[in-house]
Amino acid sequence: MLESRTAHLATQEPVPIPDSAKPILIGHSILIVPRITAVDRPCAASWRRSPTSVRFAIRTAIRRRTMRILMSSPQNPKSKPTVHVSADAEPHTPLNRSTASRRISLRSKGSLRGALVVPGKPRELTFESSIERDCALWLLTQPGIIRLDDQPPAIHINHLDGSPGRHTFDFLAHFDDGRRYLIAVKDEDHALKHDVVGFLRHIAPQVPKSIADGVMLYTERSISSAMRSNACLIQAVRRDPPHPADAAVREIVATIKGEVRIGDIVQASGHGWGAFRAVVRLIALRVLELTADERITYATRVTVSTAAGGEAA
Repeated sequence: MLESRTAHLATQEPVPIPDSAKPILIGHSILIVPRITAVDRPCAASWRRSPTSVRFAIRTAIRRRTMRILMSSPQNPKSKPTVHVSADAEPHTPLNRSTASRRISLRSKGSLRGALVVPGKPRELTFESSIERDCALWLLTQPGIIRLDDQPPAIHINHLDGSPGRHTFDFLAHFDDGRRYLIAVKDEDHALKHDVVGFLRHIAPQVPKSIADGVMLYTERSISSAMRSNACLIQAVRRDPPHPADAAVREIVATIKGEVRIGDIVQASGHGWGAFRAVVRLIALRVLELTADERITYATRVTVSTAAGGEAA
């Protein structure tokens, strides 16, 4: 009986879409899923008693029938989505490929693999661990760094035993004063166990000046959880379009003496969340400074940066 029931489901013809079917919107496609009738599932008791192979065959038949319905149904031109583009909208900027010298391995049992988008001229930046991701986010928020390259070309080195080799750093940071630094990102325990500091001290003199001025090491202890959270927030607000709160917040900041809560600045501006994000942008520009290593919230206290001078005015 089970074999005949399965064959019946696999060979039945496409059925018309019932009026009671509920459309499901997936992206820009409308998928109409018909209800499962008694023909599809004779009874709950026999469904529970059916072997796994039979249940899989029934589900496969239902999926195939649904696909036949979608393929055979005529396309309604009125159902196609309409995209309205504003006259003052910025032109689309395509995402540039990563500048990495090698492709990262996507097979890993214990570490994170992925990519993020560098602001400004959108560019893909790959990472091979959560520590690399956090380090990249934090480095991109530093005002002195104008460019960050992932997986720069490998350099030729001589190991401690004299044997030749090649080493690829995780990042290459370009500073606004012309300096460049190769950056290694390692787990703290791994760095201590394998003496990564000693290894970097050995290969640092072998790095040509035409490639970098020095090497740096970052671990998960180099970046606190607050620094990581603030870096994500700064990256988000940098993508905001111009907002009237920017000018209002700058006028308020020009009058600040001493410490003040971010919530007080937001309340004085009258722009709500827009003012909060404007304050975060001023923190990213180092016009404002945090008084403590903590996450940026409405209760965070800030002060005008002495290095910024009269920039806020």
